[in-house]
Amino acid sequence: MKLTERLRPALLRWDRLLAVAALALPFVAAMLAGFAWMIEHGWLIEFIVASISLGGLVALIRLVRLWMRGRETGTAPRPDQLHARVDPTWGEREIGAFEAAQIFIAETTAQPLPWEDLQPIAQEVVRRVAAASGKGDKGVLDFTVPEALLLIDRVAVRLRADIRDKVPFSDSISVGTLLWLWERRDVAWKVKKHGWNAWRVIRAVKSLPTAVLREIEGVIAEGHSSFVTSEGTVILQALLLEEVAAAAVELYSGRLRFSDSELLDLGLASSDLDRARLAASDMPLRIAVAGQISAGKSSLVNALLGADLAEVDVIPTTDAPKTYPTDFDGVETMLLDMPGLDGSERLARIVATELARADLVIWTVRANRPAREIDRATIAKLREIVSGDPRRRMPPVVVAVSCIDALMPGWPFPEGHLSDEAMERVTEVVAAVQQDIADPRATANTIPVVLTEPDWNIDRLRARIDSLIGPALDTQRNRLRIEAKTSGMRKEAARAGRGLRGALSAFGRKYAQEDDASEAER
Repeated sequence: MKLTERLRPALLRWDRLLAVAALALPFVAAMLAGFAWMIEHGWLIEFIVASISLGGLVALIRLVRLWMRGRETGTAPRPDQLHARVDPTWGEREIGAFEAAQIFIAETTAQPLPWEDLQPIAQEVVRRVAAASGKGDKGVLDFTVPEALLLIDRVAVRLRADIRDKVPFSDSISVGTLLWLWERRDVAWKVKKHGWNAWRVIRAVKSLPTAVLREIEGVIAEGHSSFVTSEGTVILQALLLEEVAAAAVELYSGRLRFSDSELLDLGLASSDLDRARLAASDMPLRIAVAGQISAGKSSLVNALLGADLAEVDVIPTTDAPKTYPTDFDGVETMLLDMPGLDGSERLARIVATELARADLVIWTVRANRPAREIDRATIAKLREIVSGDPRRRMPPVVVAVSCIDALMPGWPFPEGHLSDEAMERVTEVVAAVQQDIADPRATANTIPVVLTEPDWNIDRLRARIDSLIGPALDTQRNRLRIEAKTSGMRKEAARAGRGLRGALSAFGRKYAQEDDASEAER
């Protein structure tokens, strides 16, 4: 064959050759430059000696470690150290049968196996358990159909518990979605491959030295990932076979049976499940009372409670949210007395965040305090937080204008009936508050009140709150639904953490078994 004919197939793949050359060139250039620099400075011999010394030191440490482990008296792993969940009430015969099967499983799964080969191996596991349990006269499939179904059910239940506890999103992704992804795995792999190559080119254009270092890290990480994948396959296959062995032990020992009491428990458990599926009742409403320092929030809480429970003073008395139980229109409620706003951005952000988790807000404004920019800015911040999530509902707001008696000449009036002059003054103050807050939806429910003896308009304020209980309940249900979805992500993260910890523990046990095997060989 001519040389041109030999080169022709390679030249037809010029794009692959170009890609390989582009990736290899930086490494070759860096290596040659490094050796040239060491030769120029006379460090080549030192580099070679240091490399050999480092390799010898690592080998020596490993030999010493193996020698020290060889001097220790090892013990066989007990059932509570195995992957499968073993019943602590097993006797010596059951434990011996399981350990015999576990030794066979460890020998069989030393390397990853094709998944189609697990079925005959599982049958051999059942046979060995039968022999070790004193049931060697029975064949592998020599049990009744209900017993076989119980065996399958026991393995499935245990694996289901492990998957739900340690595999994130296992109860959210449908089998149809997994099948769809599996059928299109080739397309997904190509998209990933081309996207990754494009990113490598962009990274090389931005900074060639950084790209070279990242390529070296990628080569190392690829080797580690393939190692972890094979180890994970071995552990998963061993776990499946150990679950089969545990269920077989219970089958041949006569434990794997449904008694009358167990059937009764199953019926009761189903009834409990039905009761748990009933619609959850509404939680206590969260009604937050907010406003500036000394605006009368605590006095308003006392007026609504009908008792002097909240501390009242001229100086600020509420430095953290305080909760007081009560009810409005027969609905259980928690009144939250919020810290008074002092103009600081940090406190305003904290209060606004807390108000976003309330179901109704009572905003207290002092009538004889014209500086209301703090109130306007905090209410605007609350609306900004809520509107940031389209799913959220803005809690209803009631504006209570306190200390209105300080601006009404002639107060108190007989039986609380205001004069024409006082009524005109109250109307002016309410209009000024609504204009200063500049949020018509928040100030639509503005009620002037007097909180000192004799109090005034408290009944009207309570009636307005009662009229807003329905929207407040809708806000609460909306909040709880969103918080449940948010906490679901935290649950999935915790589940992934448990799975990762379990995998790391399994890897540790696998490495310990390998060291024990090396010790036995020596």
